[in-house]
Amino acid sequence: MRLHGEFYKAVFLRRPNRFLAYIRLEKSKKEIQAHVPDPGRLKELFVPKAELIVRKEDNKKRKTQYTVVGIKTGRIWVNIESIFTNSIFMNEHNKIPDFKNYEIIRSEYTYGNSRFDFLMKSKTSGMRTLVEVKGVTLVEDNIALFPDAPTSRGVKHLKELVKATKDGYESFIVFIIKRNDATVFTPNWNTDKKFSEELVVAKENCVRICAVKCNYDPIKERRIDIIESVPYKKRI
Repeated sequence: MRLHGEFYKAVFLRRPNRFLAYIRLEKSKKEIQAHVPDPGRLKELFVPKAELIVRKEDNKKRKTQYTVVGIKTGRIWVNIESIFTNSIFMNEHNKIPDFKNYEIIRSEYTYGNSRFDFLMKSKTSGMRTLVEVKGVTLVEDNIALFPDAPTSRGVKHLKELVKATKDGYESFIVFIIKRNDATVFTPNWNTDKKFSEELVVAKENCVRICAVKCNYDPIKERRIDIIESVPYKKRI
């Protein structure tokens, strides 16, 4: 999937709150503010002097002229633009084995008390399918973990997906790992025990769990692409 926009390299200085970072553009001595589009903690990524990719924004009404979209950790880039995760799925879902025979009917579909990312339909069975997509940025020792902060909204979605399966829907929760160094996915029990427990319950109630990883190259190729599925494990 091709990336569009005007991108620059920068250095991370500090992050006074979840949505704001102070940065320094490459070859510049001036500190400027940039929007952080992921409300997660990201403490393992936002380390002093971390290399960043920022996108210049055209909206003159914005308080910040740049958005942090990528952070380098070790030798790899990690995409942190949370709202972009749905676009990745929308454009790349046919690469995922579980979705080869599905088509998107609608985005932002309301069921019960929740709004899910996509309503899809199986081309073979015709079943209506609810899909909730989550972006993953945290990887430790090649283990992808979600969430990186407690998520009551995520718990709510899981409970609604279970209910939907009992109402005749097929239900998926899809974890898009926006980096290429994960070999397995597991819920983050240490950070959010409740979500982790509900994910186990959801799987036991026929909610399908899918995890895939991406290759993100914002410099040379200017692309982010789903490259392969990674196995889900309840615990490691």
